[in-house]
Amino acid sequence: MSVYCEAVLNYAGALDHEPTTVSIHDGRKAAPDPDQANFRLMSHVSKVKNWRDFDEVSAVHVPEVTSLMREVTGCRAAVVYEPLIRSPQTAVEDSDYAPIESVHSDYTQDYRRMVTDPNHTYAGFLAPLLAANGLSYADVIGAQRIAVVQLWRNIGHQQPDRPLAICDASTVSVEELIPINIPTYGGLDLDFEACVFAKPNPVESHRWYTFPHMTEEEVLLFTTYDSALADEGRPFFTPHSAFVDPMAGAQAPMRESVEMRSLCLF
Repeated sequence: MSVYCEAVLNYAGALDHEPTTVSIHDGRKAAPDPDQANFRLMSHVSKVKNWRDFDEVSAVHVPEVTSLMREVTGCRAAVVYEPLIRSPQTAVEDSDYAPIESVHSDYTQDYRRMVTDPNHTYAGFLAPLLAANGLSYADVIGAQRIAVVQLWRNIGHQQPDRPLAICDASTVSVEELIPINIPTYGGLDLDFEACVFAKPNPVESHRWYTFPHMTEEEVLLFTTYDSALADEGRPFFTPHSAFVDPMAGAQAPMRESVEMRSLCLF
């Protein structure tokens, strides 16, 4: 059996979250086709020495991820966003940096419109990143295809309290996406659309995975937007959520992780 555990995920409810018990499968024993599921686990050794040091992660890991995205996706340019470090310390500074315990994905079909509009609020965040990479809005507007790939790395204990669960995107339909507006995140004015998902019927129709005991030398890559998939009416997202791991025990260390998002231009 590939089931790792039974755990509670928070789907979107009529008024608030709807806690739902699901089977979470062990991706190390039986992972789905990454081209259909929109995620894959891979080895990646970084030169970062201190993952809690934002400046070091920015200086060392951003170029590493830029090269990795070009290699993995074949894109002509990768614009890597600033690192997002989730830890007990950063969560105290900003609650947005605590593990997100709801079934969601980062963007909707609106992403392409947003990143090709230099007058959108998001430009305050994106324009400096484009300039730092020798790019402009003309490059984004002129791209035949754009995608966002997220890199997730565990930097703490190998069996933390709230690891990441990720859903096989091929088991979710585009019609299940529920857009929500995020005016600010991490202290930045962004005004973007993320999405949540209601509990499916039957609940087993969504197939969930986790990768137990991830180390600093492994990364989980998953798609949060792909214009080619969106144009075809296919899932261009990957639902994911932190979950309380019953296998870790009540005294499990709190999760620490690093997320890197990359805007890939083709």
